[in-house]
Amino acid sequence: MSVLLDPDLLRYELAIRGISAFVLAKLAHLSPATVSAALAGRPIAEASALQIDKVLRAHPPIEFLKRLIPPPPPRPA
Repeated sequence: MSVLLDPDLLRYELAIRGISAFVLAKLAHLSPATVSAALAGRPIAEASALQIDKVLRAHPPIEFLKRLIPPPPPRPA
C-alpha cells in the first residue's frame, strides 16, 4: 500500500530536528530516492512512511530551531 506524505510538513519536521534528507534516509534505512519521493509529494510505501515516523519520534525537535522556523501554512482540505 502506498501513502502520500505532506512534503512541506515533512521538510518542516526535518528542519526543526536539524536532520537532512540524506541523514533521514540513513537513519530510517531507506534509499535516498524514497526520501526524495516523499519530499516531492510522490507516494511511498506505507512501511517506508512508518520508518520515517519512527526516526522523527526518536529525534525530538530542537526548541531553538522550532522557534526560528515557521511551520508551513495549513493545506486546504
